[in-house]
Amino acid sequence: MSISAMPPCQAACPIHTDVRGYVFAIAVGDVEDAIKIIRQVNPFPSVCGRICTRPCEKKCRRGQVDEPVSIRALKRFAADQIKELVFAGKPVQNRPEKIAIIGSGPAGLTAAHDLAILGYKVTVFEAQKVLGGMLSEGIPEYRLPKDLVKAEIDRIIALGVEPRTGVLLGKDITIEGLLKDFQAVFIAVGSQKSIVPKCHGSDLKGIISGVEFLKQVSRKQIPNLGKKVAVIGGGHTALDAARTCIRLGCDEVTVLYRRTLEEMPAGKEEVEEAEKEGIKLRYLSAPVSFSGNGKVTRARFVQMQLGEPDASGRRRPVPIENSEFDIEADSVILAIGYTPDSGLLEESGLELKRNGTLSVKDETGITNIAGVFAAGDVVSGPQSVIEAIASGRRVAEAIHCFFRNKSPKEKAGIIALEPLDESITNLISKAERQKMFSLPAEDRIRHFEEIDLGFSKEQALKEAQRCLNCGAGAHIGENCASCLNCVRICPYDVPSPGKELVAVDINRCQACGICASECPASAITLGIDTMQDSRAEIDKIVDKARQESPEILILGFYCRYRSPLGPPLDRDEVYWIGKCCTGRIDTADLLYPFEFGVDGAVVHICEKDACRHREGNKYLRKHVKEAKKILDITGFNAGRLTVITDEEDISGFINTFDELGINPLRKGKKVKL
Repeated sequence: MSISAMPPCQAACPIHTDVRGYVFAIAVGDVEDAIKIIRQVNPFPSVCGRICTRPCEKKCRRGQVDEPVSIRALKRFAADQIKELVFAGKPVQNRPEKIAIIGSGPAGLTAAHDLAILGYKVTVFEAQKVLGGMLSEGIPEYRLPKDLVKAEIDRIIALGVEPRTGVLLGKDITIEGLLKDFQAVFIAVGSQKSIVPKCHGSDLKGIISGVEFLKQVSRKQIPNLGKKVAVIGGGHTALDAARTCIRLGCDEVTVLYRRTLEEMPAGKEEVEEAEKEGIKLRYLSAPVSFSGNGKVTRARFVQMQLGEPDASGRRRPVPIENSEFDIEADSVILAIGYTPDSGLLEESGLELKRNGTLSVKDETGITNIAGVFAAGDVVSGPQSVIEAIASGRRVAEAIHCFFRNKSPKEKAGIIALEPLDESITNLISKAERQKMFSLPAEDRIRHFEEIDLGFSKEQALKEAQRCLNCGAGAHIGENCASCLNCVRICPYDVPSPGKELVAVDINRCQACGICASECPASAITLGIDTMQDSRAEIDKIVDKARQESPEILILGFYCRYRSPLGPPLDRDEVYWIGKCCTGRIDTADLLYPFEFGVDGAVVHICEKDACRHREGNKYLRKHVKEAKKILDITGFNAGRLTVITDEEDISGFINTFDELGINPLRKGKKVKL
């Protein structure tokens, strides 16, 4: 089994999204490429760009320097910018097998997407009137607008997937019946049956499950909550329910959770937003009983303390004797956990685990009935959207292998790059994490419009450029001359002498590219902004200039980190190329454009001590000096190349062409095709 080292963000993502790839694409302004990279593995970028639990950010090595890159927000930015672009390709071929998918949540729809791309005929059966499961009805619009969910579902349906809504398992269809018409059945019915605490009075009116409450609001069937509401639970559903109550006009909403903020599944950020909206939170509180004359009016709780860790790894809450307290409540919303509605599944002959979830062989989702697969919350219990997407993808592959009589592909072993050494983090320039604009709390509690407004273009580019491009650093080729030049010059002291070739620890390399630009044997390649990329970009910009046919053609290089929105100076004569640090521009890059008729070249240099990679300016000046010497030797004149800092510099440089004239290779001709 092959082992591949991934950036920690990618390794932490359940579907192993190429985070570095799409973030870098945004950093260089290619948002279309970014969304294409995302959609290779994720049919729900708009959804995940808003509600993903961000396991990638928890592992981001930028967090060792200052704060993690805002990866989720960048995914949202890419999805929001490219809404109309159609990415779904045609099925690879038309296959005869038909597949029934029961449930249209993220697991079911992801499997439908992948299987349709493979050419299978897929029918999705959904009990509700709309597709999407919790995405469509269980998450408030202030967090996830319905039109965005519908748009992403519509892209999946456009692949040829047949949707059938309002179809109930056990009433309208059975698994046994489906197997007569379909060659495989995938069960992805979710886990939406509320766990009710074993408390006296839990059957009183006014006590409702969090999922059912959110569904009612989504369907405009608003229950009469009264003025005071107690929400029991600490997950996203609990916080969503509480914040929805505030928007419905409830005066006092209290969330009670049996552990502390540190263990709360919803997370600190969501709690802070809830508190801004006026929601009260009481930690270490567990329900004991509910009381009222036919309808709940009061709830009793007991204070808890944290004991030893339980099976989840979190410290187990233990009641404190004689610590009961009461709160008044016109309604109580239960959001302490959910299980599958397993009765119908058991009647179908499917094996269940003790907790009521479906029993499957392994990640392939194979059940005890031939041709029947299962994944998502119905197997795992409640999980995040990105985990559900991952499970849908795995089962889609398993179904494909089932039909083709193949063993599932052997998975490459996944290991993540190691955390950065302190010796490296101390050398990395700090850069503030961009803060997304959002509606003020006093305004947003009056409606259900989306709270977070997304990044502006400038914010997105700046945030993407905070990425350390982990794993995209230097690789030493076999033509290494072992001159140890890279060992001597690396700003981060990464290369080291090896037995035959120089060794570069990819865990530590910061992909500045200075070693590659200084390697006399051209033996060093990088994972981003390669020599081939550089030449291709120069070719592209020269072709553009040829079409526009300027009198004088000047090529300009600038640092994207210092000018994220584009060229620092605007002159018609200058055609700009952005680089990830101008210190990686080697002597050959500076000379290459002159072969194609460029009259001059300028490099916009960063301010003193402002270079992201510390010594970029030093090596840029060195490469410019070397290139100027060659220009003089070959008769081009060193004056055709210069370093600039401002508008005055560029104006003075352009004026020199009255004397220098055009590139001698053009022999008096304009730049043209």
